[in-house]
Amino acid sequence: MDRLLGARVQHIVLPDDLSLGLELYAGQRYYLLLSAHPRFARISLLSERIRRGRDVEPPILLLLRKWVRSARLLDVVQPLWERMLIFHFEGPEGRCQLVAEIMDRYSNLVLVGSDGRVLDAVKRIGPELNRLRVTLPGQPYQMPPPQSDRQPPVAVDWGWLLRSVPAEQPLHAVLTRQLLGVSPTVAREIAARATGDPLAPVGAADPISVGRCAMELFAPLTDGSWQPHVALDERGNVLAWAPYPLRQYPHSEPVGTISEAMDRFFACHISRDAYATARREVQAAIEAAKRYVKQTLDNVRAQLPNEQEVNLLRENGELLLAYQHSVEKGAEQVLLPDYNSTPRRIKLEPTLTPIENAQLYFHRYRKALRAMQELPVRIAKLEAEMAFLEQLAVDLETAETRSEIDMVREELAEAGWISRPRHASTPKSGPKRLVIDGFTIYVGRNARQNEEVTFKLAAPDDLWLHVRGQPGAHVIIKSGGHNVPKQVIEKAARLALGNAATSGQVDITQRRFVRRMPGGHPGMVVYHNEQTLRVRE
Repeated sequence: MDRLLGARVQHIVLPDDLSLGLELYAGQRYYLLLSAHPRFARISLLSERIRRGRDVEPPILLLLRKWVRSARLLDVVQPLWERMLIFHFEGPEGRCQLVAEIMDRYSNLVLVGSDGRVLDAVKRIGPELNRLRVTLPGQPYQMPPPQSDRQPPVAVDWGWLLRSVPAEQPLHAVLTRQLLGVSPTVAREIAARATGDPLAPVGAADPISVGRCAMELFAPLTDGSWQPHVALDERGNVLAWAPYPLRQYPHSEPVGTISEAMDRFFACHISRDAYATARREVQAAIEAAKRYVKQTLDNVRAQLPNEQEVNLLRENGELLLAYQHSVEKGAEQVLLPDYNSTPRRIKLEPTLTPIENAQLYFHRYRKALRAMQELPVRIAKLEAEMAFLEQLAVDLETAETRSEIDMVREELAEAGWISRPRHASTPKSGPKRLVIDGFTIYVGRNARQNEEVTFKLAAPDDLWLHVRGQPGAHVIIKSGGHNVPKQVIEKAARLALGNAATSGQVDITQRRFVRRMPGGHPGMVVYHNEQTLRVRE
């Protein structure tokens, strides 16, 4: 962290609910990640810019922007043998500290003001969770309680330590329990170097050998001779990382920096999607909208009467008028001949006269007739809405940048399914452009880009391609009035299929035969005069 001293904080983001990302500048840009994840808590320097996750702005982010953004990093302090770093900043609002407590499920990131009081934390800990150490805004910041039952590994009577525990206990468990700064990985490494077995019992260990191996591991604390390594399995997956060679594993290899070692480890154990949090939030909103539309669609379809049922209501009213004198007063049903002289049983309201019963049937007939006329229109709108949401789901799945994810969110907001964030701005991202064998091809990667590709970038004679019967990309081949070779069409058809599919059917027509779907959302079209190309692996 020494290289960061004096750096100015230029940007702060929240990759997820329990992490902070700081972009600092000290002659070059550095990307510092601090995470309080219960399983993957860490502090590391990343090689790539940290991506913004959630769109909401929790209070701690607003306070960090106020106190830390534009501030300079004065110092980074590690309390002796503690799993925490304290970052000291000085900025426009004065001095503050960002305390990173990296303690597994107890991890936390706490912003502390110049008066020593908590400004906020990614995990607010009230008295109901920890009555001895409250971490809430306005409360004095308290350091984690000292580990008084443990001793530093650099000042140990190894003979006494190993004789004071049962010989059958695992050596690594004893070292982790008794010593400060000794993680399970360090403890197993000491055991492996001293005995050849990382899981060896205490009885198999020579105290002098254990002490010598421990001193070897901790020697870089004074001379700085760290050797970052990662341990690999037979498939090349990273099993562990450390600032020393990992002899407890069959295969260990050196890496340039400890941050690189951490990068490789967490890339194997955490989703590689840099926008996973933002993508999940939008996906959840799409799925909720789809569930609502499907339920509404099912309900509306269930209300749709068929033509025979509607005509039956009208005929019952007409028969009651024609045979009103044959209906007994107070009857609950009557048997009357229909137009084919076939007896028909008609239910009645016993409190109504025959004429009133006939009017009731006519009223039901008019209502059902309106339903026959109006419900198909509503069903069509709901089906179009479902198609729109399916398209957004595909857009989200194929989004490669945060801008493209934000465009999907913007479409949802514009359609009224979610509200816009206060800081939202209309994201800008253009369609993908390629040149294949001299022909320019445009590929829309979401609904807005599909609209642009089809209705702004394409000429009437250009070829338009779309996967048949499914949501997906609109693809345009700019023909310029020339015949397009078969191999170009096939490559464009693969672009229309997208990355997930290796085969399928793609419709091809001229742009002149494509028009916007009446009442549809951007990018929704109807087309004709198409030919279908079967794309195979």
